[in-house]
Amino acid sequence: MARASTDTPHRDHVGDYHRHFADAIIRQIADGTAPWQKPWKPGERFMPENAFSNKPYTGGNALYLAQAGQERGFTDNRWATYRQIAQAGGHVKKGEHGEKILYFDTKKLSPKKDDNGRAVVDGDGRPVYERHDKGRAFVRTYTVFNVEQARGLDLPARGAPVADWQAHKSAEAVIEAASVTIKHAPGDRAYYSPKRDEIVLPERGQFPSAEHYYGTALHELSHATGHESRLDRETFHNAVKYPTGGFGSAPYAREELRAEIAAMMTGERIGIGHHPRDGQCGNSAAYVKSWIEALEKDPREIHRAAGEADRISRYLISPARERLDAIANEPRAVAAMAPPERPLPSRSPAAPTRDAPPLSPGR
Repeated sequence: MARASTDTPHRDHVGDYHRHFADAIIRQIADGTAPWQKPWKPGERFMPENAFSNKPYTGGNALYLAQAGQERGFTDNRWATYRQIAQAGGHVKKGEHGEKILYFDTKKLSPKKDDNGRAVVDGDGRPVYERHDKGRAFVRTYTVFNVEQARGLDLPARGAPVADWQAHKSAEAVIEAASVTIKHAPGDRAYYSPKRDEIVLPERGQFPSAEHYYGTALHELSHATGHESRLDRETFHNAVKYPTGGFGSAPYAREELRAEIAAMMTGERIGIGHHPRDGQCGNSAAYVKSWIEALEKDPREIHRAAGEADRISRYLISPARERLDAIANEPRAVAAMAPPERPLPSRSPAAPTRDAPPLSPGR
């Protein structure tokens, strides 16, 4: 029978986790199927969440479970521990194995001792444990199972995806709350200029859909969060300092990895889905090569990148939270009567074919 583990691992176990994570992502990157390289439909729930609390997993855990679920063919994004499944009246199917996730804690379980140093037991003779604050963070691993690996669970049906108008208004809310100047110009270039602290995008009508436009805007906004007046991100500054023409270089690739994952996370959270830009940074051969080299050299890089991407996404969403909540609660019948803010032209020419170096300080 499948069993869960909540014991604290030694360093090798954590290292094994990072190597396994990196190897899995490397395989997907090489195949062009890493979560941020794949298209996700508007309203599709693909980022993992807990089956019982409905809370989304965050950072590296979120990306790890997303790629694991994708690789193993699960269609449900809900996960839970062995104990949670059992407490809900279900059971993990025989022979199933779960996925380990990392949890940072400052408190550690240890056997309770009496004044004489003897182990304390309860009425049934079982050891009693207590939590002690260690004063510093350490890593635990927990094993979780996808709900498709369990039987006997009575889970609620998934809610209907948000309507297009709702997703578009949510995207507009995030863009406006970011307070970064966005200019539109005919052409095929989309980039963020650190020198002018502004984003340049092709005209809206050049994108095949509203979702493609919003996805590109969110990608460039993700770069903009690295500015010293915002998250002041190290990978952003390293990319900016790199000589012009460093498209696909290691410093650019590390920053692009964060922006790609952040745009995917934000798109899923506000309901517009994710549309990788074919032939551009998301699937560029130069970036693919740099990403693989970075993860082979340092397996922990993907966990760090996902953690920073999660922070970027939350940073973008936070100032728009009040308006997003209002949009979510807006009666559909009333809202459907009003067109989306700043509607896109009806024509749909080809999307931009090449992304200019997004952090070129000379732009």
